[in-house]
Amino acid sequence: MKRREALESTVHFLQSENERLTERYTESLHKFAAQIELRTNYRSLKEDFKRVTDELSQKEIEYKNAVEWLKQDHMTKIADLESQIRGFQMQKMANEAAANQLHQDLAVHKNHIDVLTRRLEQVCSEVESRYCYEIQGLKDLLLIEQEEKNELNKKFQDLEKELFMSRSKLAELQRDSTSNQHMETLKQKIMKLRKENEVLKRKLADSKES
Repeated sequence: MKRREALESTVHFLQSENERLTERYTESLHKFAAQIELRTNYRSLKEDFKRVTDELSQKEIEYKNAVEWLKQDHMTKIADLESQIRGFQMQKMANEAAANQLHQDLAVHKNHIDVLTRRLEQVCSEVESRYCYEIQGLKDLLLIEQEEKNELNKKFQDLEKELFMSRSKLAELQRDSTSNQHMETLKQKIMKLRKENEVLKRKLADSKES
């Protein structure tokens, strides 16, 4: 009986020990699996870290290159813009100088035009006055010529009357007088009157044409 109890006690002890060892072994396996998993994760994380570090280094290099390129590009653009600004400033100065010169030329031309305008007005006034004087002179001359024409017409009419009277007297003298000397004198007088008549006719014709 005691032996049996001893054996049962031993079995119980061994079972307990077996359970304890099984638990410890299971824990050890779990720890080992956890360590393996941790190592695997560590390697993976290390590889990921190396990859990320390499990528970061590459990106830093690319960033530095991009920054340097942008810096050079910006410096080039700034230099171009500064050159353009200097060109615009020079062009602006040239345009302002040209505008000032044009304003000065315009003022000179304006003054010249004002002088020419005053001269033209003076010349027009002088020409108008001269033409008015000449026209008035022509009118006066026309009146004088008209008066001379009227006077010549009157003289012509008087001469025609005198000629008619002379012819009448000549006819009367031819009937009443037998003196050849008197006849000759009358003929000469008639010829003289005819000549004067012709001269007056020419003067009258010239006056009408004028």
